[in-house]
Amino acid sequence: MLKLALSVIVLFLAIWIVIPGPILPLFVLTVGGTEVWPVLTLLSAVALFVALRSRDSMRWAAVIISVAAMLCSLAPPVAYALRGPYVPLAAFLVPSGRDSGADSRPGVPVVLDIYGGAWEHGSPHSDARFDAIISSWGYRVVGLDYPHAPEARWPAQRDAILREIDALPAGRIAVIGHSSGAQLAIIAAALRRHRISGVITYESPVDLQIAYEHPSQPDVINIREILLDLCGGTPEQQPACYRTASPRYVVRSGMPPVLMIAGGRDHIASVFGERYLRDKLRNDGVSITYVELPWAEHAFEDVVTGFHDRIALWYVRQFLDRTFNRQ
Repeated sequence: MLKLALSVIVLFLAIWIVIPGPILPLFVLTVGGTEVWPVLTLLSAVALFVALRSRDSMRWAAVIISVAAMLCSLAPPVAYALRGPYVPLAAFLVPSGRDSGADSRPGVPVVLDIYGGAWEHGSPHSDARFDAIISSWGYRVVGLDYPHAPEARWPAQRDAILREIDALPAGRIAVIGHSSGAQLAIIAAALRRHRISGVITYESPVDLQIAYEHPSQPDVINIREILLDLCGGTPEQQPACYRTASPRYVVRSGMPPVLMIAGGRDHIASVFGERYLRDKLRNDGVSITYVELPWAEHAFEDVVTGFHDRIALWYVRQFLDRTFNRQ
């Protein structure tokens, strides 16, 4: 029975890689399990080995469950092998940064990081580990802050970010945003396109009205409640908020180059919206690099140096070095 229990536990941890968790605690397992799939594959192999050596009556049940767990855990690498986007093997095998540390001399490119958190929580320290990696490449990283809903309604968040950008000395500036921070980043790049050299978005919301009217399933964060807190009403009651807070209506020609990173299985920021935004930017003549990670979920980069995060970081570094002519 202990061998069967081991197999069941491993399957419980791995199955959410294939079936998105319907509630937030299980959704966390979806994100985490997907990013640490090698660990779950190893645990599945151990459970299978133990089951095969067993001689009790539940042996084959344990074997079948262990195999099922292994198949679930292998979904991310299989999706990567079939669809990419491909990166050098070194991106998986070596640390994502070097030991030089950030360069604080004048003229060094500045990377502004805008945290996510559904416009309601988080702080400039939320992405500390992520920022440390960017800093280790020799960039100066500054975390931006903004007031949170529902105490502060839109456009207070946008205006706070624009004030912080305007207060910086003119120079070489890139902006990175995550989720709601990505929405703020790309809107800032559209409105301050002459001050910003490049923008990177991780899983950006694109159209808030569509998100309100057609929330993803499972809706693990209750997106309608979040948007009501942000805008103070429904799309019918606050149409200006839903429009000015939707990047699809704000992006324009003349923007700096954009790197969009999207999760192919994102159940919070629709990948279809990101594809639409990609096409709109291209039609507007904006230089766009679009990276879609087939099996990545929303907030995958929170598992710093996890499977998909290593892929994304390779593209981020290439983009920053190209933007600032450091290649």
